[in-house]
Amino acid sequence: MREPLFSRPVIVLILAWAVALFAMSIILGARDSKPVTADRAGAGTYSVSAVGYAGFFDLLRRFEFPAVRGLHDVNSLAGADGTLIVADPDMSYLISDSDADIMSARRVLIVMPKRNWVIHDERPEWVIGAGLKPAIYVEQTLMIMTGKPCDVVRKEWPEYWPINEVGRTPEGSGAVQLIRSEEIRTIVGDEDGALLGEISDDERKIWILSDPDVMANHGIVKGENALFMLDVTEGLSRWENDDPTSPIVFDETVHGFRRERNSLLKLLLRFPFAVVIILICCSSVLVALAGVSRYGAPRARIPSFEFGKSKLIDNSARLLDYGGHHAIVIDRYIRMTIRNCARNLHAPENLDERATAEWLDRIGHSRGVKLSCTSILNTLSELNGEGAENLPKLFETAFDIFRWKGEILIGGTSIYKRNS
Repeated sequence: MREPLFSRPVIVLILAWAVALFAMSIILGARDSKPVTADRAGAGTYSVSAVGYAGFFDLLRRFEFPAVRGLHDVNSLAGADGTLIVADPDMSYLISDSDADIMSARRVLIVMPKRNWVIHDERPEWVIGAGLKPAIYVEQTLMIMTGKPCDVVRKEWPEYWPINEVGRTPEGSGAVQLIRSEEIRTIVGDEDGALLGEISDDERKIWILSDPDVMANHGIVKGENALFMLDVTEGLSRWENDDPTSPIVFDETVHGFRRERNSLLKLLLRFPFAVVIILICCSSVLVALAGVSRYGAPRARIPSFEFGKSKLIDNSARLLDYGGHHAIVIDRYIRMTIRNCARNLHAPENLDERATAEWLDRIGHSRGVKLSCTSILNTLSELNGEGAENLPKLFETAFDIFRWKGEILIGGTSIYKRNS
């Protein structure tokens, strides 16, 4: 009976181990939900620094706005009824990334860039200083995103806004950044420019917040800025849309964040899944080996005691061989063979051994037997007195009598051939 290489409990243990490791890798992969590393201290909803927007993103989620972060294909994520927010975009990503084509979205809020910043050496999520970007940088950013030319105006924050369709009064400190363009309608602003402007047609609506301080972490807590931004977001997202579940997507690809869109095969070949895949493959090999029987017949177990005629004959032959009685055994074998053939051929009973051999030779000659029984007896008599050094000749004589017996009993047709 073939025996398996592994017992059934071992196989079950291997399979359970592989399944547990695979489940653990899925849990670890699910927990690692952060995107590819980028500037976490700058602009963006991942940033908790003064110039970031994590506070506003959290505010939307607390008020149950369906706000999400877009790490790839943001236009598809927003869909036909969603709202896309592009806050403080990096021009290098706008130029190099085809996903930055915001004009395919129907509702877009653009928050213009304003500041450069310096990251803290020991706390990479903090900034230790910030300055104003060149006005030309802001103007080129808007041109790339909308194709509309504008002029950037910077002045002290006014106490109120003569034009204010939102109803809330945004506040700030230092210099306010406004945009002025004949192609941009002012929603909130004054005679110098628009703090919140609009580019719209029958197909889409784009709102432009010229100064990001209203929405940034350091400014969202001032005055009515939080309520102002909530009203702006709700007003834009409800334009020709009555579905409150429509997503509000923050485009993080313009800040260098990416969620790579890999195939399942590529995902399985990455850490931590690659380690688990290797372990599962090793486990599978072990399981396959466990189901394969050993090659060949199983080795028979040797009993403590063996009985039977074959065992008795085998033991007797080994004892005779060990004692050096080869000549005696062969002599008896040859003489016994001659007597057996004489009895089978009905030889006369009153003949001695030599006469019996001569009689058998006459019968053999008539049957075409080439070997002579008398010659074999003569050779045996000559070899008996020479000792064990003539064992090869003795064995050859034993083979001759064996072949002679076959020929004389069959009738002259020999089927026995001596090995050369």
